[in-house]
Amino acid sequence: MKNLRFLMPLVAVLLVSSCKKKDTVAAPEPPEEIKKSPFLPDSTSFTINGKRYTNALITPGTSRGYGNSGVNLQFGNTNGEWSIGSGDGYWVGEVDSVQYSSISKTKLEHDEGAITVSFIKKYKKVNISKLGSMYYPKVGDNFFTLGDYPYAVDYERTGKDEGVAINLFLNSHTLTSYSQLSISTPSQLTAKSHSNSKFKILKIEEIKGTDFIILEAAFEATLFDKNENGVKVTDGFFRITTPKHGERLDSFTLLYLYL
Repeated sequence: MKNLRFLMPLVAVLLVSSCKKKDTVAAPEPPEEIKKSPFLPDSTSFTINGKRYTNALITPGTSRGYGNSGVNLQFGNTNGEWSIGSGDGYWVGEVDSVQYSSISKTKLEHDEGAITVSFIKKYKKVNISKLGSMYYPKVGDNFFTLGDYPYAVDYERTGKDEGVAINLFLNSHTLTSYSQLSISTPSQLTAKSHSNSKFKILKIEEIKGTDFIILEAAFEATLFDKNENGVKVTDGFFRITTPKHGERLDSFTLLYLYL
């Protein structure tokens, strides 16, 4: 599959965790050097089977990135720009469109794993910028909006859905909000698989004098293993500092300059 992802380590802004309770934030006091920054520390926490998980506090190993893939992939005999080879044919995306994802990956405390949250949107190529081989939203495009986001159940497959996707690597096992099956294998997951799930952006605060925002969200989800067996995640809280028009190559340098 021609599915491009760019990830870059980012440790300076992810130093403390917080807990979500009734859509409020209760975070430990950050170190003095972070208090001087206009950016709040990034934070992720959630509960599975009564156990609370948070992002690492001391060595928060995190990365930011963005990616491209095809939109509305269909099976045929002709290869294309966005394609997945399968048997004697190809799953190929629409020639005039591209899927963009803004990605945040956070290491969990006690080396228990990592959680990746991706925000996903489809674009016509005429409405999106390009640098080298990568597409990303134009400056001025407010990529994030307040309110509820659907879970993109076909993320990394046919590219039909927009919204949000979660990938959780926990205790050597991978759980995702979307199917891990190959595109040629039918999935049983549909929008109804997340009928009791939610992902809601509660706050978008612009940081004065920058193109960055502080984004806070609450989430609950059913995450699925490789056989599509579900595990319930509750009381999730997610906070990042991110460009308001989505991650892109130049945003990593700018973020370090502001800190």
